[in-house]
Amino acid sequence: MNTGTVDPVVIAIAAAILGLLIGYFAGRRTAPGSEEARELTEKLEQAESARARYEQRVNAHFADSADKLNTLTANYRDIYAHIAGGASELCSEEEAARFQSLEAPKDSGHDTIEADSVVVEPPRDYAAKTSPDDPGVLDERFGLDGEEKPPEDSTTRNA
Repeated sequence: MNTGTVDPVVIAIAAAILGLLIGYFAGRRTAPGSEEARELTEKLEQAESARARYEQRVNAHFADSADKLNTLTANYRDIYAHIAGGASELCSEEEAARFQSLEAPKDSGHDTIEADSVVVEPPRDYAAKTSPDDPGVLDERFGLDGEEKPPEDSTTRNA
């Protein structure tokens, strides 16, 4: 066997494989659904990007809201401490003691309602029937006695 020459069968097989690869990639590029697939892929990436930006905005909003609530709470405590300090200087000891803690007064003088003394029922938005044959509230005959006649108009009456 001669080492300097390449067998024509090997060249034909290599050319066929190379032709198949080129045809495969060219076919994928020019296939009717490939452009639509690329557009859908771009839309999906845009939607994911928009969702990520929205999530960042939501997170930033709630982080800012939490900071503002913390500031508000701190300001409320400062005002309460200011009022309590003024009360201890300006009010009687009995009244000033009510401002010394952030808790509500123990004896507010209001009566409380015991939970087991309250009877809770759903609202009754229906009229009780006296018999199963009576029309219900949603029946168009409900509350009408007998057959109703429209009032006669005096201008249409023949004399």
